[in-house]
Formats: sequence, structure tokens, C-alpha cells
Amino acid sequence: MFKKLIKKLMDYLSKLSVEQEDVVGVDITPGCIRLAQLSGDDDKWTLSKLAYKYIEDASDITSIKNESDQYVNKLSQIISQGKITTTNAAVSIPVSSAIIKVVNLPLMTDEELQEAVDTDSLWENVVQLTDNLDEYSIFWQVLKRNTAENQMDLLFVASKLDDIDHYLNIVRQAGLNPVVVDVRCFAIRNALELRKDLTKSDAPIAIVEFGVSENYILILHEDSPFISDIYLSDKDRRLLSDSNIDPVLHKKIVDRFAMQVGQMLSSYQSKYKIQPIDSLLLSSTFSVVDETLAYFKEVLTGVNVEVFDALKKITLPENLKEKASAEPNPSVFSSVLGLATRKLDVFGYYEYVTGTNNINLLPNRDGVKNQEKMKFLSRWGIVIFTVLIILFAGWSFFSNSSKLERIDNLMIEYNNLEILKNDKQIILGGIREEQDSFKGKLEASKNLTSNQGFMYSVLLGINTSVPQGVSLNNIDYAGGNVITLSGLSVSDQNILQFIANLQNIKVIDKASLLTMSIVKKEKRTFKSFSIRCVLAPQEKALSKEKSNGN
Repeated sequence: MFKKLIKKLMDYLSKLSVEQEDVVGVDITPGCIRLAQLSGDDDKWTLSKLAYKYIEDASDITSIKNESDQYVNKLSQIISQGKITTTNAAVSIPVSSAIIKVVNLPLMTDEELQEAVDTDSLWENVVQLTDNLDEYSIFWQVLKRNTAENQMDLLFVASKLDDIDHYLNIVRQAGLNPVVVDVRCFAIRNALELRKDLTKSDAPIAIVEFGVSENYILILHEDSPFISDIYLSDKDRRLLSDSNIDPVLHKKIVDRFAMQVGQMLSSYQSKYKIQPIDSLLLSSTFSVVDETLAYFKEVLTGVNVEVFDALKKITLPENLKEKASAEPNPSVFSSVLGLATRKLDVFGYYEYVTGTNNINLLPNRDGVKNQEKMKFLSRWGIVIFTVLIILFAGWSFFSNSSKLERIDNLMIEYNNLEILKNDKQIILGGIREEQDSFKGKLEASKNLTSNQGFMYSVLLGINTSVPQGVSLNNIDYAGGNVITLSGLSVSDQNILQFIANLQNIKVIDKASLLTMSIVKKEKRTFKSFSIRCVLAPQEKALSKEKSNGN
């Protein structure tokens, strides 16, 4: 589970690093240096930079090796004039400097294959190189595995380090940092990423380069490449380089060339038993190819031949339209545009993309990848750390806000409960007052002896005399004709009313105030009082009741 999680994380980082990396394509040919930079991907490519300079009196690849200072100066001028700010570069080397093979091997696991590669035993057995392996930069990738036949196809691409270094030194001295080295034929193949309309079907794709220094055919079927040189004599090369070449002679040279192309197409179809190849893309370094295209079509009847225009589906900014259209032959940009689609694969994203679009012969590419990986991780580490800080701060803010809101709600609830409590306490106070009144009456009744219908009349009279606002707490009767009443009143008037009411009772002769004081009870102020009542003689009181009854 943990390994799957790590793999998914690495896949995501791989894709992210590839998507965010800027690379400028650098195509160095004997007669011209071209630079291009693209933005976007899939079907939404935009040409952001384009610059080129021609180099006179340079007719073959040896010029690049022998006059490297001139190429460094020209490339530096192009970088400055084209306002190229991206330093990472994808560089092409000629097909003649590369060894390209599709090797059929017994089926092996990735671990077994890597072990065979690490011990150099694989290449010694299946690839015959003229020099020591240490003198080559090698790229390999499994194209497909056939478990039914227990076989696998392996793409092998190699180039001598000396040949690569000539191009890398020019690029580095001009101030760029090479991160990808591709073979020119595969760079042109990568330009097909800009022309998805040409690769919609599963039919084989044929690309022919026709030029002074490079002449070959590349056939791609299910991403398995077939490459073969096409013979062009030195005499024919010199004639083609002359812009004033005789049309008849020009046609003869192109016819011979096109006939070789036709033979190779037929041979490929027969060998691999595939459907006929009915379309061919022509890429050329010659400035004008209209006549060449017409001659090709005459020879290759039944084949749709067209000049490979990689700019056709690209968005061109206004400032680059004139520079791009200044070349009558749009296929001269095929290689540099294909290079501009490349990215440095620092996390192994292209391990899962088989085929010919991720070849990299850069020596010490693992060291370059590690450097770029550290740059990427450090850059994104800062971003991730910042994001985490922001997320933590946001979480803390919302968490504290939530807590504060909860506290506010609790305080509102507390205040409501406090108001309710005070209301209940007032009600409780009233109940307690009534309770004390009844308690006093009960206590007073304990002192009454049963003689006494008279005393019952006294008690009943007292109870009926208590006005509103008076709480009777105690009735003290120790015998004789005196009763002392004690209680609480909300005002003096209520006490006076109580005394007046007592005076009107027939069983009481006289009622008078003994004591009065102010007391506080449950945050309220009351008048505490005691009243002395003189009882009427029982005979007199009873006679009054009887006479009233008669």
C-alpha cells in the first residue's frame, strides 16, 4: 500500500515537473542554426520564440566540427536577438552520428533487463559496436513485449561521445544548458505532436528528409522505427546546393532519390505485412521544395506526398508571423519545433511512454536529472511549506472563530438562563413568604389548646385580617389574653392596615404595634414588625357572637 502511494506521488511529481519545465529547441545544421520555444501542449501549442541565422560556405557536417567558433557566435547572436530567456535546451545531432536499432530479445523482466544493461553484457551480445562501450552514450527502451511468443522489442540508440560533445560545446559556450540530446530524425518525428491531424489513424507514418547533409527515410509503425539511409552522391549534393541548377538535371536527381524511397516503402510493407503506406511527409533543408515535391509525386504514384508543415496547427503571435512565413519551405522548422516539444524527464514520467519521442543521449543525463530534480523539489518545497503555513493559519483562524462563536452562543444562553433564574428566584421568594406565613400560623396553632372554640375564632380572625403585602411568620401565645404576631411587610401602610383589620375582630379588644425594623431578604427590603393583640374576654366575645347570630 505504501509503495503504491509513493508510486502515485512520484507519477504526479513527474507529470508536474514535465508540464512546468521550459525548454528551447536548438537545431544546428551545417548551413543554419534555428531556435524555437513553444508553450502549451496537446492541441493548443503556441509558438512563443523563433529565431534563426544562416551560415554561409558551410555545406556538410564537418563544418560544425571545424568551425565551431563561428557557430558559437551565431548562436549567441540568435539568443540575444530572439530574446531567449530559457537556458535549458534540447539539441539535435545528425542521423549519421547515431546508431539506431530495434533489437528482438527473449522476454525479460525490468529487473533482469536492467541487470543485463548494468553489466554491459546485453550490448556486447546483441549489438556489435566498433569501439568500446565507454565511448558511447546509449539510450534504450522497451517498445513492446509479446508474452505469447516470449519475445520483446528493444529500441537501442547510441552515439559516440566525441560526436555529441561537438554540439554540446557550441550550445554551452553560447550560454545554454543542454538537458536533452535527440537524433534529428526523431526530433522531426516529435514535430508530429504538433500535427495530431496526421496521426489519427493507426496507419504507418513515413518521413523522408531530403537535404545536402542528411538523406534518409523514417517509417513509424506502432511507435517502432525503421530508418534507412538514402544514397545521394557528393556530386548530386553539390548540384542541389546550386540555386541555379538545371531543371532537367534537378528532376533526374530527385527521380533517382524518389525511386529509392518507393523501393523502401514496398520492401517495408512486404517484410512486415502491413497495409500499403499511402502518405509520406517530406522534410528538407533546401529553401525551396516546390519542384522537388512535384517530382516526388510523379514517381510515387498512389502515395500522398506533402511537405511537412509543423507550423500549420500552431498559434502564431503577430510578432512571429513574418519571420515564420519568410521561409518558403516550412519543413525547415520541423526538427527545431520537434525539439521544442521535449522536456527533461527528471522523475521518470516518460518511462511509461514507450516509443521514439523521449530519446535522450545527453551524457551524464542522470546527474543533470538529479540537479534539476533538486531544483524542482527545493522550489516546490518552499511552495508546499508556504501553502502548509497558510493552511495551518487558516485552520487556526477558523478553529478559533468556531470556538469564539460557540463561546458567544454559550454566553447568550447563560444570560438567558440568568434572567430565567432571577425570575424563578422572585417566584420562589414569594412561595417562601407564603410558606413562612403558613409555617408561622402552624407554629401559632401549636400553642392553642383545644378549649377552645374561642381560640379558633381568634386564629381565624387573625388569618382573615392579613392584608396583601404582609407575611405573617409567627403567632406567639403563652396563655392569658395577649397574643403577639410577628411578620414581614412590604410597607408601613400594609402594617397599619393589618392593625386596623385586627381591631375590627370581635375577639380582639385592642391591637398595637410593638416593634418595627427594616430587613433585607434576597436583595429586597422589607419591614419586620411585631403586633400585640389583647383578646376580648371569652364570655363577652361569645355573647356578641350569639347576639349577632340571633
